[in-house]
Amino acid sequence: MVVRTHNYRNLRPRLVVAYADSAHAALCARHFRRLGCEVHLAHSGPDACRLAQLLSPEVVIMDTQLPDESGWLTCAKMMLQNGAQKMVLVSANVTPEEMRHAETVGATALVCRRDGVMELVEEVMGKAFNSVQCAVGSVQ
Repeated sequence: MVVRTHNYRNLRPRLVVAYADSAHAALCARHFRRLGCEVHLAHSGPDACRLAQLLSPEVVIMDTQLPDESGWLTCAKMMLQNGAQKMVLVSANVTPEEMRHAETVGATALVCRRDGVMELVEEVMGKAFNSVQCAVGSVQ
């Protein structure tokens, strides 16, 4: 008898979330976990880089105002290391200048923090996925 073992990667989407504000990071993590994501929190740019290299997440979500190194700089560094990774930056103000800057550093998207967690969820998971999850959650 032959026994085969498979090393299936966790089928849940893996995210790294880096925020300066730990309360907001916890709120975001809770929302993504409810949607079935595997979430890993980082508190600095270098920590986010380390986790991204270690875990190979589908998406890295990063505050532009991290305490030791800006999310802008960290995003640029991460894109040089692994250009295929989806990077979503979160900023206090989304201006046309910041949109251009996000494009320059290689971010996939730039989301305004004031728009709330659901806007971030929609950007990361997609509007269709989010509406299906909300409909399923409201039935239960």
